[in-house]
Amino acid sequence: MSTVAESSRPITSRFDPRFEVTLYRYVGVEGAHTLDAYRAHGGYAAATKALTERTPAQVIDEVKASGLRGRGGAGFPTGLKWSFMPPPDGGQRFIVCNADESEPGSFKDRYLLEDDPHQVIEGMLIAGYAIQATLGVLYVRGEYYRAYERLQAAIDEARAAGVLGTGVLGTGVDFDLILHRGAGAYICGEETALMNSFEGLRANPRLKPPFPAQAGVYGRPTTINNVESFASVVHIIDKGAAWYAAMGTDDSKGTKLYQVSGPVHRPGVYELPMGASFRELIYDLAGGPTEPAKAFIPGGSSTPMLPWTDANLDLPMDYASMAKAGTMLGTGGVIVIPESKCIVDAMYNLVRFYAHESCGKCTPCREGVSTWLPKMFQKLLAGLGTCEDLSLMEEMVRHLRGTAFCPLADACAMPVAASFQHFRSEYEHLVDTGTPLHPRTSRWVA
Repeated sequence: MSTVAESSRPITSRFDPRFEVTLYRYVGVEGAHTLDAYRAHGGYAAATKALTERTPAQVIDEVKASGLRGRGGAGFPTGLKWSFMPPPDGGQRFIVCNADESEPGSFKDRYLLEDDPHQVIEGMLIAGYAIQATLGVLYVRGEYYRAYERLQAAIDEARAAGVLGTGVLGTGVDFDLILHRGAGAYICGEETALMNSFEGLRANPRLKPPFPAQAGVYGRPTTINNVESFASVVHIIDKGAAWYAAMGTDDSKGTKLYQVSGPVHRPGVYELPMGASFRELIYDLAGGPTEPAKAFIPGGSSTPMLPWTDANLDLPMDYASMAKAGTMLGTGGVIVIPESKCIVDAMYNLVRFYAHESCGKCTPCREGVSTWLPKMFQKLLAGLGTCEDLSLMEEMVRHLRGTAFCPLADACAMPVAASFQHFRSEYEHLVDTGTPLHPRTSRWVA
């Protein structure tokens, strides 16, 4: 697995002359997870600046001006989200870090948590100050046990050094963290299901509204952001909103962590300015495919795939370009699909995942995602499918969009719909012959 920090090499100006690796600068560096190492390269200076030189409102304005959008997949403006918090009423308020990284194709947050946990803690401290919360919750994916251990050690170090607790960093600000380990449920990546899980309830999504800013953890005002979002805040406060906003595109500012998996020479995580192309990511950094490719998923398993064409490879990796192409940037988890992989079989793998991870709360997921869609794929792959089945499947995924209690049904439906749009011939070949278009010869076949 590769990261841009392995050789401390700069990213050249072919991406953006103003760009420098920031989030991943110390990922892969021995001992970077400790407080001493973090402070040696200026750690907690941004938090000190925020707490001593800025009011909470000024911190929010700085993040707004930077153009930072949430890096968990939805891409909602971070500063605007913080501004939704109501005025303090004397009760508890919460800042929550969603570190339940469970989207197939996404693994960027894991290395931040393992190798640079203080960067995430500092971002949460700044965010907590901005929304005037004195308590944060760091909800980490259950399978990330090394990350959990590193985070707990970092929190303990920070408390002992006065970075967390009462009067943090020698100021009059109080802020502390609770580290909570999940139990391996994808649905807990949905913010309201995460809150229910933290409270000890069944991890079902909540009805919105009310939104977390009005009634979140234990019914109190809450703001939830992603790991990468919090880490980005540290550098925005340290270097200024103008520095951050100068990189990227009109609607997608700053830098982003992109992940590449599948049959490429150097799979891994790479930090790039927003707006760099898929070709630059896949060929210049990941070394290109190891075998002929026919498609790629641009932002994690829930985003619609794109065919492997020159036009698609040259698309800028930003929110507007992805929307125009009929897909989404998501988490930036790029999955390369080789020619040797049957698209129908690939989609069945995804459908099985979402069927297994659905909480079953609402009818679209319980009956569509968890029951009928997997059965339809099983029928097709058994060589028993008909043309009517294909039409029914297309209708089914169309009706799943926007009808479920949370986005999980959409996450399942969108990639399947895209596979019909771009590779319907493979479904038809399976119906006509009873066998997949491509034999199962690749080691990338699940």
